[in-house]
Amino acid sequence: MVGCVGRSTMDNFNPKWLFSKSFQKRFYLYNYWYAREHIAETKSAILVEGQGDVWRLEESGIYNSLGLFGCGMTDQQKIKLEKSGALNLFVIMDNDEAGKLAREKIEEDCKRSFNLYFPTIENKDVGDMSSQDIDLYLKPQLEC
Repeated sequence: MVGCVGRSTMDNFNPKWLFSKSFQKRFYLYNYWYAREHIAETKSAILVEGQGDVWRLEESGIYNSLGLFGCGMTDQQKIKLEKSGALNLFVIMDNDEAGKLAREKIEEDCKRSFNLYFPTIENKDVGDMSSQDIDLYLKPQLEC
């Protein structure tokens, strides 16, 4: 364990996400410890914004997803991703303005390191999708 994260249940509370004092999220990818063997096996990683997105993918039998702890990828996270063995990177950011900007920045930063794919979703984020929707709409887009 490298840190703890908590989320406010109140809509107007800022910040929405709280991290333990010594936790430096820029150095980590959520779920890396568990996803790494699946990434090595499939040569693919799925990059999402947060923990809830990872949980929903895990519930749907997708085990190679990583959370950024937000909508920006740091240089340290990119290095960890490059060391993971992934050749293919599926980027699924939230369907909002911040997610759009994050996709563009990740594309610019990673286009020389990975085969990039940008699956589309209709929900706000993967965490809002049902397992059935993931099976029907997302899983077919995760095949390269």
